[in-house]
Amino acid sequence: MKRIGILLLLASGIMTAQETEFKFTKEGFTDFVIGTVPNKTSSELYKKTMDWINITYKNPREVIKAQIENDYIRIEGISSSMLCKKILLSNICDNGRYQIEISFKEGKYKFDIISLESYLSPSQYSSGGWYPVDLTNTSYAYKESGELRSTYKSYPEEIESTFNSLNKELKKTLESETIPSKKEGW
Repeated sequence: MKRIGILLLLASGIMTAQETEFKFTKEGFTDFVIGTVPNKTSSELYKKTMDWINITYKNPREVIKAQIENDYIRIEGISSSMLCKKILLSNICDNGRYQIEISFKEGKYKFDIISLESYLSPSQYSSGGWYPVDLTNTSYAYKESGELRSTYKSYPEEIESTFNSLNKELKKTLESETIPSKKEGW
């Protein structure tokens, strides 16, 4: 009986564990990460996130797709050459368009990837346009042995790097007492 209690306790701890970095694995891509920023209210985190968006993106008003003050902000961004595939002997890189929702609670925020799309240029084989990239079922990128398919060798690193970098920049801004400026040192 004691063992069952211990196993249940361990299982519940594993299920409620919060991710702090994005990972691309055969089982899928991390759904969201939680960042902690002690001693900051949800309104302070919201305002600092708005500052980060204004500094990070060229056209911040176009990037913001939805928002409720002090609750969440949804943004859409584009990363050039984010999704590279190896086809025959050449690397073909597509732009990636993503939507992120950042939610706020006292002392923490949730960085949630809502969608990721790949832009395919029009060709004789397709009409082109934005196509969804499946992040919930990433088994297409892996062989049965668990090894990455050669076509998708750079996918995990590029996708992880893009979102982990954005999250780290946001967290740095949230932890800062000042507003970072693009014009520092002028």
